[in-house]
Amino acid sequence: MRRTLLTLLLVATTLSVCAQQRVSVDVKTVQVAEGKRVTTERSIYLTEDGRLISEQHRPVHLVSLANSIGEMRIYDPAKNEVAMVSDKELASGKDMVAVFAWGTYGDMGLPSYGFTQSDVRYEEGLTIKTFTPKSRTNISQVELVFQNHLPICMIYYDSKYQPLRKVYFSNYKHERISMPLRITEVEYSSPRDSVVRLSTYTNLLTGGAATSPMFDYKIPADAKRTSVNLNQLVGK
Repeated sequence: MRRTLLTLLLVATTLSVCAQQRVSVDVKTVQVAEGKRVTTERSIYLTEDGRLISEQHRPVHLVSLANSIGEMRIYDPAKNEVAMVSDKELASGKDMVAVFAWGTYGDMGLPSYGFTQSDVRYEEGLTIKTFTPKSRTNISQVELVFQNHLPICMIYYDSKYQPLRKVYFSNYKHERISMPLRITEVEYSSPRDSVVRLSTYTNLLTGGAATSPMFDYKIPADAKRTSVNLNQLVGK
């Protein structure tokens, strides 16, 4: 019993430390859909207080600032325009960098999307957790697969229990945080077509090593207000 309590205390302490440190990383995402290839490059800065600053370098230069409750400001430096949106799906804690930096990958944030864990099983060294939705949705369940206590795959199933989306996590880096440096997503848009995204993470820095001035980035006070398509932003 004492050992169990000590283990829980150590885990809680580790997560607390992760949540309080700053993290910076560069991300390159290549998406292939309908024969078209789109490449996006950005740098992500996660602060100690949960703010997420994302500077997109390609295809266009944009800077977005998001907080933990989903309030986001998107700034276009070339036009000196800023758009303000609010949606829980834009919360900083839902970004993959935050999920692994804060150690919340045990459920990959699925409860915040309305899922509850309904089963867990063990197969050949793997732990497989099953999550089901609390209300009716086009997703019947999500399987989250772990190896050595780290997620390696997440599969979304439709109402007929056919895969809708698969996410693979690989090339983990183990230092102050355990984070996959390669994330591959496959979305089955139709029986004969799919969308594939490959995100590679480089220059991962944590704690005192993360010193970019972007952590303190501020949008100019004279930036003009504009609008943004929220559905495109959250992928709806």
